[in-house]
Amino acid sequence: MDLDINAQKHYICAIDHCHIQKMSCNTHINTMTTRENILLGARKVFERFGFNKASMADIAMAARQGRRTIYTYFTSKEEVFKAVIDTEVEVLAQKLEKLVQSDIAPDEKLRQYMHTRMNSIKELTIYYDALRNDLLNKMGMVENLRTEYDARETELIRGILDEGNEKGMFDIPDTQLVADAIVLATKGFELPIFMGRSDFDHERLIDPLITTLYNGIRRAQ
Repeated sequence: MDLDINAQKHYICAIDHCHIQKMSCNTHINTMTTRENILLGARKVFERFGFNKASMADIAMAARQGRRTIYTYFTSKEEVFKAVIDTEVEVLAQKLEKLVQSDIAPDEKLRQYMHTRMNSIKELTIYYDALRNDLLNKMGMVENLRTEYDARETELIRGILDEGNEKGMFDIPDTQLVADAIVLATKGFELPIFMGRSDFDHERLIDPLITTLYNGIRRAQ
């Protein structure tokens, strides 16, 4: 599935965030660096062929670059693949960070965070395909990616909870502990995606979960 122009902007800005000084997305889409162009082309190739069947020649063709140019920036197909996955995850992180920094009320912000997270995570096509095929584990990437991203997400959720405490909307003695628990709980929503279930509807599950989190399950006295 080819990326539309808005998805390309998100993807290219994520590449920028990971590797280059960040610039305006609208301007930068028209001034892609060679490295960015390679990663954008590589993503299309990995989506179409998967890691095993993709070749550096395919990537060069998709990026409209010579193979020698590809090897100037990346020493192997594995290195290109890791960069593509890193960028996919960064796209999601940027969306969530933007939401957390918004002026939305903390209770609604957490609800929107969960919906945005799950809608966006479906776009991590390369990442989940790699997980299903055990490629990340073989490349020694799973632990590092998970540890880094989980810590980042926990910090984002803790920020929402701390804001809620400060504004008197929440009463959470240990926001770090609760943030850890929420991150762990959300992993359950990822399992159907990991298993390739296109029929899984997370939308109908998130709101009841958030409502239960806010109100508890004990009957009011």
